[in-house]
Amino acid sequence: MLHLYHSNRLEQLTDLLADTLRQPLADPLATETIVVQHPGMGRWLSLQLARRLSVCANVTFPLPAGFIWQLLRQLLDDVPEVDGFKPELMQWWLFERLAQSLPTEGFEPLHRYLESDDELSRFQLAGEIANCFDQYLVYRPDWITRWQQGRSAMPDDHWQAALWRDLVASQSAEHWVDLQQRLARMVEHGSIDPQRLPERISLFALNALSPGYLEILQLAGRWLDIHLFILNPTEGYWMDLVSEEERGRRALESTDQGLYLEVGNPLLASMGGQGSDFLASLLNYDPGATEAFIEPSGESLLHRLQRDILHAAEMDEWPDDAPVHGEDRSLQFHLCHSPMREVEVLHDQLLALLADDETLQPSDILVMTPDMDSYAPYIEAVFGESVGRTHIPYTLSDRSQIAETPVVSLFMQLLAQPGGRYPVDEIFALLEQPILHRRFGLTAADLPRIRQWLETVVIRWGRDGSERAALGLPLCGQNSWQQGLDRLLLGYALPGDDEQLFQDLLPCDAVEGSDAQLLAGLYSFVTALFELEPLLREDASPADWVVRLNSLIDRFFEPDEAESRLVQLLRSSVARLAETAALAGYSGMLSRDLLIAQLQDQLAAPSGGRFLGGGVSFCALTPMRALPFRVICMIGMNDGSFPRERRPVGFDLMAGNRRQGDRSRRADDRYLFLETLISARDLLYFSYVARDIRDNTPLPPSVLVSELMDYLDDRYGTDQPGSLSQELSVCHPLQPFNPRYFVPDTGLFSFDTANCQGAKALLAPTGQPGRFIRQPLGEPEEQWRQVELTQLIRFYDNPVRYLLSARLGITIAYEQAGMESRDPFELDYFQRSDLFQRLVQRALQGGDPAQQLSVERARGILPHGTHGEVHFERLAERARQWADQLQPLYPAETRVISVDFHHQALRLVGRLEQVSADGLLGYSLEKIPDRQLLALWIRHLVLNVAAPEGVAPTTRWLGGEGLVTLHPVVDAEARLGELLDLYWQGLQWPLPLFARSARAYANALAEDKPRETGLKRARDRWFGGYQGYAEYDNPYYRLAFPDGEVLDERFEAVSEQVFLPLLLAMEVS
Repeated sequence: MLHLYHSNRLEQLTDLLADTLRQPLADPLATETIVVQHPGMGRWLSLQLARRLSVCANVTFPLPAGFIWQLLRQLLDDVPEVDGFKPELMQWWLFERLAQSLPTEGFEPLHRYLESDDELSRFQLAGEIANCFDQYLVYRPDWITRWQQGRSAMPDDHWQAALWRDLVASQSAEHWVDLQQRLARMVEHGSIDPQRLPERISLFALNALSPGYLEILQLAGRWLDIHLFILNPTEGYWMDLVSEEERGRRALESTDQGLYLEVGNPLLASMGGQGSDFLASLLNYDPGATEAFIEPSGESLLHRLQRDILHAAEMDEWPDDAPVHGEDRSLQFHLCHSPMREVEVLHDQLLALLADDETLQPSDILVMTPDMDSYAPYIEAVFGESVGRTHIPYTLSDRSQIAETPVVSLFMQLLAQPGGRYPVDEIFALLEQPILHRRFGLTAADLPRIRQWLETVVIRWGRDGSERAALGLPLCGQNSWQQGLDRLLLGYALPGDDEQLFQDLLPCDAVEGSDAQLLAGLYSFVTALFELEPLLREDASPADWVVRLNSLIDRFFEPDEAESRLVQLLRSSVARLAETAALAGYSGMLSRDLLIAQLQDQLAAPSGGRFLGGGVSFCALTPMRALPFRVICMIGMNDGSFPRERRPVGFDLMAGNRRQGDRSRRADDRYLFLETLISARDLLYFSYVARDIRDNTPLPPSVLVSELMDYLDDRYGTDQPGSLSQELSVCHPLQPFNPRYFVPDTGLFSFDTANCQGAKALLAPTGQPGRFIRQPLGEPEEQWRQVELTQLIRFYDNPVRYLLSARLGITIAYEQAGMESRDPFELDYFQRSDLFQRLVQRALQGGDPAQQLSVERARGILPHGTHGEVHFERLAERARQWADQLQPLYPAETRVISVDFHHQALRLVGRLEQVSADGLLGYSLEKIPDRQLLALWIRHLVLNVAAPEGVAPTTRWLGGEGLVTLHPVVDAEARLGELLDLYWQGLQWPLPLFARSARAYANALAEDKPRETGLKRARDRWFGGYQGYAEYDNPYYRLAFPDGEVLDERFEAVSEQVFLPLLLAMEVS
């Protein structure tokens, strides 16, 4: 018989279940069956029973559908192990049927859905129809019966009824409605064998069952004990309560009936519809009921709220309770600017709770969110971070397998490659995955070198020229993988001159010596990737796809111990897809696109394996998972996020014909919220994004949170100004380092030491930030007194960077730009400059720059087609003009001059190359930059100091501004000595020499302008503005001079000392 147990607490229901289980079964080896509606509930219940019974063994926790099918198999003969009418099996049959010829009359809506004639769309349509049929089986068995009798059940059901009859005719087994009817007939004729049934069955904390399932339970209850343990939010009869909105709607539909409907407790009426329908269905079977309601004994706001729900307190029955005390924090609302801020605030709030209550453990805390995949990265970033934060142990469950495991995502990306463009950035991203590059003998340390190769040979996209032609582009292999790899291989085999073509290929000798193993690994990977094309592009049967995909896994993956489980998950998913198709009797072929869609659906399912794995439990807001915890937090309760709503498809016949007991996602979420309200024992916490992070405009919370706030404001008073919901709400600042978190009497706090340091920095006196180096460093060791010429030039390129990197070992990593995967449409500054240098050099050697076109095109830097030729010709013409100007100046012979210059205790050594009898000569396409000009000045001074007889102490540079000439310097030794002195000072203290700003200042002095004018020009260069980029944006300058206010007297003196002699010696013509 049926035994019904009611309680408003799961703990009390668990006690009653444990008492039931203490009564031993007649067969000591028999399995105890406890039906639950979610695997998470089964895990929680097994732990609770083990605590109460010392052990929980030989107990199964099936879900309702699986349990009902198993019960039918025990009672009836010829019932298959697997239900052939599962939605995923019906989908395959319908997919095949929809590809066949369909009748015209009555099938017009279906023909419109099939107009696209797309295989993937057809499979998705089959899935939607299968889901509808599954719902009809569970909630509309009378329709199924009428259809099978050849009758109509609803208007416009012709094509669905016909498809259903075809489906039933194709199956040898019965669906569960047929089995239910067969069971009813056997019960009526007394032909049931009770010995085939278990002795006892328990159903725990279900909040919904279809009428058909209940009927089967009622029939089985004639021979076995069925115990139903129901979480009931209220102790009274509340099945006839309706919300104010529902009462108003019904009043509009009829003259006076709606006026007599009872509202009762607003929260119960608004959120409890699904639970009241289920309880009403149960009461139709008149089971014996045991009530075990527990009244919350505390006086906190949370307990008062739970008492209201327990007693279904109506508005006109509310007693004049004492107002809520301002220190009552049992209900909290936290308003933030972003999901990241929600999680940061949550971390601090949990730390405070754990610090204030020594009895509270992390395992007593449950955190739920409607969108786990969106919030999981923030949870891992905050709760997994150890720097500056106190660690709170936690477990994260319910992430989709694709989001949770990079291996799964990598597998799906490999499947999608054939037929694609093979862009270099995406392919290199694949190679960065450890499980993949290990398979090809590579390590993470090898990847920067490989990236450099790919950028050097300018690979952008495309396997080869034929693939580009297949896309309607000209047959051209430039910037393709084939061309780039061939250049690397040829350069390794034929190192040397990079100006000579070999069968239209330009060798690239970037690969040296032991790098051959890296190149072999790269080549093997790319080759394997291209070999996927024939393997995956052709359609195949599901069984053949299993073989192909296992081959892909073997070819590309070399898992470590931790990744082996994930690889096995992939293999299992692939095998399960084929098994499902085989069970459905599908014998057709599958395209790769359809296969990918199927695998994505399978792997998008939450894993759920780590639920209640220890520490704070993070999980998704899933119906039937309202478990009791001392602290329950609901984050991400944003408008539109919860309750969720699934829009029915246009042909869903149930959508406009609701019956009692029907389920909907929105009703499920509403009831879950109500169950959560009664499941928190000490504290209930809500957070949501309440402000737009861009413009700070207010954003509303979930409608359920709003309803709760309205209820609190209407029901309870407060001893503080304003409404109760305002008193319970905390509005958090945009940044976690806001000083309000670290000063008293703000109502805010934080445990994060790093954010505290940031707040202190914000509160520091403005205009006086501490310098990074506050006092001079000690003098360097003796070996620093000997300076290489290249070292001195590198110092003056950026003296601050040189000090920080050379003496303190501080290197600021610049963010690496992403790899370019688009064809070149123009040359960047460095490419244009390098090409110009090559073209001028060729012209000076007597060649024609135009003949360099084929070499430069093979180098891969030129735009494709005519545009590239025009671009090249313009540059070549300019190079010829440049060469004509340089030719008279260009030396027939050059020599190398050794330098050994002593200045006090410092010694400058090195070599000056490319020196002719006329001095130094150089050229560039653009104007010479200020830092390069300074390097040229240093080399010019060295020339003046070290030039032997017969060498003119003159430097000339042909650039964008014209011919720059540096004339002989009479006091060159003194000027070079000054630069060495400043170098020695710059090794102990940041030297305020900034090339752009210093030259602007010195230019003004050279023009006899006032110093104020020079400083203004320098500030324009230093801080930027309409003049261009700010020189101060250099990260080394910002680190050394936090306030940027460094253009002082020292800057003036150094700029004048370095640049003024240079400018006086320089002539531009």
